[in-house]
Formats: sequence, structure tokens, C-alpha cells
Amino acid sequence: MNPVHALYDNLPSKAERPAIHDGDFCLTHADLIAHVEQAASDLIHRGIAPGHRVGLCATNSWRHVVGYLAILRANAVWVPLNPRNGAGLNTDLQARAGLAMTLHDTASVVAAGQTTTALNIDDWIEAPLPTNTPALPPILDDRYATFAIKFTGGSTGTPKGVVQSQASAAAAMASLNTLYDFRADDVNLAVAPLTHGASHYILPVLAAGGAHVLLGEPSREAILNELKMRVSIVFMPPTLIYLLMAEAAFEPHDLPRLRHLTYSAAPMPPARIAQAIARFGPVLGTLYGQTEAPMTIAALTPAQMQNPTLHASVGQAFESTPMGVLCDDGQVRTASAEGEVVVKGDLASTTYLGDATQTAQARHGDWLKTGDIGRLDADGHLFLLGRSKEMIISGGYNIYPAEVETALAAHPNVREACAFGVEDATWGERLEAAVALHDPSGDLADLTAFVRDRIGPVRTPKTLHRLDALPRNPVGKVVRADVIQLVHPATRPGGLRTEILETAP
Repeated sequence: MNPVHALYDNLPSKAERPAIHDGDFCLTHADLIAHVEQAASDLIHRGIAPGHRVGLCATNSWRHVVGYLAILRANAVWVPLNPRNGAGLNTDLQARAGLAMTLHDTASVVAAGQTTTALNIDDWIEAPLPTNTPALPPILDDRYATFAIKFTGGSTGTPKGVVQSQASAAAAMASLNTLYDFRADDVNLAVAPLTHGASHYILPVLAAGGAHVLLGEPSREAILNELKMRVSIVFMPPTLIYLLMAEAAFEPHDLPRLRHLTYSAAPMPPARIAQAIARFGPVLGTLYGQTEAPMTIAALTPAQMQNPTLHASVGQAFESTPMGVLCDDGQVRTASAEGEVVVKGDLASTTYLGDATQTAQARHGDWLKTGDIGRLDADGHLFLLGRSKEMIISGGYNIYPAEVETALAAHPNVREACAFGVEDATWGERLEAAVALHDPSGDLADLTAFVRDRIGPVRTPKTLHRLDALPRNPVGKVVRADVIQLVHPATRPGGLRTEILETAP
């Protein structure tokens, strides 16, 4: 069934219960449904038909949730656009997705980029409906129908559009229910962007009669206050967990309702896991997934996390989502083996937008190849060993070097550039880049501002290294590992001058 049915699950018992907290504003489940249905009706009145693609570019807010659910209730296709992408990238993504309309909030009007039809959700959600608004059609149930199109990166630096089916979205929701056993008294803190993994929690929590707390611009103080007051479930990248632990002194008894603190999107070193369990209590767990197999390939529960030997693992496969590793001999094994992680089932029923060749290349029979290299132990616990591609994961965001290098090279003073990630205690990986300039006296701060404007702060290097030239191999190719070796050892080879600009996180 279409996941949006979950909005109506258990309605008699939850109608007057809180569904959304946004600052001092609260919506009950009945209020939320009324707003969603009004907004969905108006989308249809404006010409949105089943299967039309509708973009949504906004910060976390109750209006964002209403817009997201209204797109789904109108039987349209949800296309999330991260405001932190920057206007240039979002303009390109909108064109590639062929959007019929783009919803945005006031804060994201510039970041949303150029679109043919735009609608500001801050003005629209509460506006009176026209008198001729059509009645809502039945919810479309079609496991093969497109639920969402989400853009991810690629080894070439060109974001790939991942077409997620209703079956894939429903599988992710079912697995989350299995992991969390959501309850009517659960309160989920939506601190991560709803354009990313946090969106997967919206429907299953609502189905159980629970509530969401939304923080548009979350400060560490605000997050800790919510954790101490009412939050029972929260999902966040390791970066934020580290920052919270450094922010203030607190103990597990200060967080009386917290039962699940889930990290994802980036690995967490075992030593950090032990610190987090000591500070937050025995509530830490992890999820492993990717856009092509959203959110729930594998998980490690808080109970399993009490075993220190599993701290380096991302867990075991969900029952409905077979997982294995593709070994060098071409065989897929589900235990005691090492190779490329592969997954199948409804969760992996995704394709690449407009690219049948790339879709086929990502398959091994009926298995989806994730691009991750991992090891499975005898019990099927997965330990990730690295990436088969050169993706950087910084603060939970996927960053591809070629995308950063393209933005750097667009500056008229950049002769050549090389982006890379280095291990970082806070960010997991820290995005840096080396540049060779036409005018060696050029301002690196100006270059940083230029890149930030083109592709957003997430993909802007936190450190720039100015080099006279980039090292090359005998065939003339810049080798990323050689650049890292050049700029980071205390003793650098002669003949190459380096200058470093540290930028704000």
C-alpha cells in the first residue's frame, strides 16, 4: 500500500493527540490531516495530477511536513531539494527532474533556484481554499508507481536522480517499525533535514499516534532542552552527537524519555560509541542505508550495541531485505565473506532517472550493488571497510570530489584543483582541496566565497591548500592520494610551495 495511508492509521484514537510541535505551535493529528487535505486539494486545483513531480525546498517546519504529505496525498511524486545545495545546483536538479511545480519556504526562496512554477508554503498552507477546489481522489496504491525522486552524488560528481517506488518507501517504513516499535507516546525530534533521512520517520511515527518536534535552525541548546523534556526518539549524524557531548555536562538520568538515539549517514569510531553510551545511556543504535536502498539495509539495536565487539559494525539485515557481499568470484555470500555490499527486495526496487544503462550497471542479477566494501561475520553482522568510489562523507553529507573540483575550476583564477577528505574527529571526514592558481597572490577567501555561492556550504572545502602545481603521475593524471601525501606530512617534497586557508565550519 502507498505509505501515505499511514497518515490515517488509528485515527479515532489519535485524532486529538499532538502530531507536530514547532516552537509554541502545535497541531493535533486531526488538524494535520485537515491541513494536508486542504493543501492537496489546492495542488490538484492548480493542475497537479497523479504522477506529476513536485519539488520541495524548505527548512524543517510544520509547513514543510504539510507540504510533503500534501504532495503524496495528491498522488504526486515528491522531489526533495536541499536548501544547502545552493541555487545553481537546485536549478539544475529541477530541470533534470522535470518538475511541474516547486514548493519552497521564504528562507529558501533563493536557494531553491529557478523554476517554472513556484509556490511559497509560508503564504500558501493557511490560505483559504477557492470555492471550486476538487474533491480528493482515492489514494493511489501501486507498488511500481514512483513515490519520490531523490538526488544523490556520483563518482563523476554529477548528482544521480534515484527513482524510489512505493514498494521501496513502504519497505523502509516497515523496517523502521520493526526496529523502533513506534508507540502513541513517542516523540521524535526531527533535527536532521527533512530533505534527507529524517523524512523517513514522519509517517511511521504519525501512524502510531506519536508526535514530531521540528527545529528549523537547531541550536545545541535547543536540542538538549528537547532531549531533557519530551523526546523519546532522535536520529542524527555522528557530528552532532559529538557536538552535543562537548556542549554541556549531562547524564543519562537527565534524558528520562529517550529510548532510541540513532546515528547514521557516517561511521562512528568505537571509542566515540563508548563515550556516547556513557553520556546518553544504553539507547544508541545505528542504521545503514543509501538513497538507492533507503535507510534500512541493516541496523544495530541499542541492545546489540552493548556488545563492544559490534561497535565497528552497522548491524544485521532486516528480515525483509536480504543483504550479502559480492565476492571476487562473482558469488554473493551472506556470511563469513568480504566484498561489495549488495541488497535486494522491495527496498532496492529503485532505478536511476532517465538512465537505463546506469540502472543495469548497478545490478548483479536481482541484487543492487551499493558501492560499499564490507565484511560479513558468521552471524551476518556487516562491517564496512571503505567505498568502492571516492565519495567523502562529512557531517553525514555525501560529497563527491569531482563536484567540488568543478566548482573550484569555474573560478577564473584556478588553474587546477583536487578535492579530498581527511579523517576528522568532528566531521568524520573533513573536506579539503588543493588549488594551483594562475595568479599565485589570488585571495583564497574570495575563492571560498565563490564556491559556497555555487554549490552551498556543505560542499565548500573547510581547508584550502595553495600549491604551485599539483603532483601528477607519469601519464599526467593528478593522483588524489599523492596530493594528500603532499599537503599533510610535516616534511613536504621540495619544489612545491603550500599555503593553507582554514575556513569556518
